[in-house]
Amino acid sequence: MINVAIVVYEGISLFHLAVPIAVFKDAIPEQEALFNVKICAETLGKITSSNGLCLIVEEDTAIIQDADIIIFPSWQPDVKPSKLLIEKIINAHNSNKMIVGLCLGSYALAYAGLLDDKRATTHWQAGLNFSQKFPAINFDSNPIYITEDNIITSAGSAAAIDCCLYIVKYYYGVKKANQVARMMVSSPERSGGQNQYIEQPIIEGASDRRMAHLTDHILANITTEYRLADVASYCSMSVRSFSRYFKTTNGLSFMKWLNNIRLNYSLELLESTKLAITQVSAQSGFNSEQIFRKHFKKRYDTTPKAWRSMFKNSND
Repeated sequence: MINVAIVVYEGISLFHLAVPIAVFKDAIPEQEALFNVKICAETLGKITSSNGLCLIVEEDTAIIQDADIIIFPSWQPDVKPSKLLIEKIINAHNSNKMIVGLCLGSYALAYAGLLDDKRATTHWQAGLNFSQKFPAINFDSNPIYITEDNIITSAGSAAAIDCCLYIVKYYYGVKKANQVARMMVSSPERSGGQNQYIEQPIIEGASDRRMAHLTDHILANITTEYRLADVASYCSMSVRSFSRYFKTTNGLSFMKWLNNIRLNYSLELLESTKLAITQVSAQSGFNSEQIFRKHFKKRYDTTPKAWRSMFKNSND
């Protein structure tokens, strides 16, 4: 089982804290227990959240030593972690443990010097402050999360869900991550490279319902060929209106979203079946194996065969 240590502090937002707890514990059936989640702080006992509710913390940061993943769900931008906590974070990093800064949690990692000369992100609203405070960091406000070796930083709370789902996939594969995503009622296809800022993220009215029906239809019929004119007509919209509407509400074009959905499904087939790559390509909705390999390499920076080899034990 993977040990997860979540570091909290006086004044933490319960909203930020809830994300890793939900993904790594609440959304996973008890009989599976994939992660052993513990909350820790530098001072034991009562901690008052920013919402006015109190938490009783029973573990101190000594548990970081035995954790496989250390998560900072948030942090106070103007407060430098204690010398002892920084030392523990650095030791964990040097031991190749996964260090995660969700949203403003990136500040804790930055203060520790772990992000120097690395790409990192945080909530886009804090971007200017973050980049000015830590000029040695290659700050990028666009991605929803960024992985650099054993360090991960993410944007705001919705992006933190995507980041945590990526971690589930990293340890247990895409099928398990998709199951958790369904429990979270979250999209399984958002990758770290997707932009974090989306204008008008809420779709309303009849167009919303038609778009939802379209999404359900595509997920149930992933091998069907979808032309832009057809899906626009399905939603009773012109091609131009549909394209603009879809990109505004999802942060990427329809065809790129469809491609991501198919690639995500191909991961599940590669990990859980012994189908030939040609069959995986076809069952994922790609017109040819060559096109499938090209898109796969571009998104995951590896080959389908190499990806499968990482999960071969699950198929034995």
